[in-house]
Formats: sequence, structure tokens, C-alpha cells
Amino acid sequence: MVHRIISLPEGGQLLVWRTVESPDVLLGELHLPENLADYRALRSAKRQLEFLGVRVALKRLLGQEFHIFYETSGKPFLPDSCYKVSISHSREWVAVAIHPSISVGVDIECPTDKVLRVYHKFLHTAELDMLSDRVGIQSLQVIWSGKEALYKIIGAEAVDFAAHMRMLPFALQEEDDVTMEHIPTGRLYRAHYIQNDQYTLVYCLGRGER
Repeated sequence: MVHRIISLPEGGQLLVWRTVESPDVLLGELHLPENLADYRALRSAKRQLEFLGVRVALKRLLGQEFHIFYETSGKPFLPDSCYKVSISHSREWVAVAIHPSISVGVDIECPTDKVLRVYHKFLHTAELDMLSDRVGIQSLQVIWSGKEALYKIIGAEAVDFAAHMRMLPFALQEEDDVTMEHIPTGRLYRAHYIQNDQYTLVYCLGRGER
């Protein structure tokens, strides 16, 4: 079920999908032999539902079905690079972002207290100072998802979330822009987050500025 569609600059789009349909209903929307073969090879019911939700969401965005390919790093791409694409899923939620010319990264995460146990592994020292004594789940989720989204754009040069990326100070709201720095290059990236009681969503375009 389409939850919301967000327009991105210069022709990009982001679809947030809540997978409430049965696998049979979702399968009824897919017809490419490659997609059906990949689906049947999955053993986990959870992975099967994620697989179907992502591909149906992509079809809703582009108006036609595509087979999604993956680089050795795990980064998805479409045939003939017709669109840049980024994918994320958490529980029943799926987020798919596309752009005709600019790399895009998206991350969606359902609420969890796991970030309270592991935040020291992904926070830069400047972020620790920024949060100080007010470390909370909501702020940590925005930072984590922001870094996941940016990593999907930069790749291996941002693999160390604590050392390679940091989010500049921000005032937590339900929805706002944030700025992230790729520390090795000094490039700054603008991202946007949406946070509610169901998920934290962050998306970013790959147009870093010095």
C-alpha cells in the first residue's frame, strides 16, 4: 500500500510503501521471469515479502516493472542505468528512491532501542559532544539513518560510520533538513529526515559541496 510519494529535486521521486498485502497479491503485479525466479529462490518469508514490496513499489514509481541488479558491494542498479536507485526496508515498511541523473540514498528504520546500545560505534566524537548528556533514541535514529543513506551514495569511502561521516548539529523536529560531512573529503551533503511513531526516514542526494 502506497503510504506517501515525495518529489525530489530535478525529477527524482521517493515512494514509501507499507507492505500490508499478501505475497499472492504482490506477486500478481510482477511478471518478469527474472524477478519471479529470484523470488522463488528466497527461503525466508520475511525476505520474500521485502523482495516483493520493493519491486512493486519501484513499478509504481516508474510505471513498468524492472529487474534490479546488484554490484558486488550490494548497491542496486537498474538496466542501462536508466535511473539511479536506492532501497531500504524495515519490518513492513519499504522505501524506494529514484533519480534520473543524481545518486540517491535512502534509509528507513522502525523504532528500536538498539541504537542506545551501539551508538558509540557509529557516532563521531563531534556528535558525542553535540549530544552530550541528552543522548536519546530519536536523535540517534536520525543520525544512524542519515549515515546509512549517505553510505549508500559514497560506498567504501564511508564504511566507518564513526570516522568517515558526521552530522552537523541539528534541533530535533518531526521533519527537517540536516547537513552531513564526509570527513575524508570535507564535502557536505544535505539530507532530509521525517520521523514519526512508525519510522525514521532519511534521504539524501549525492551532490556534495565543499
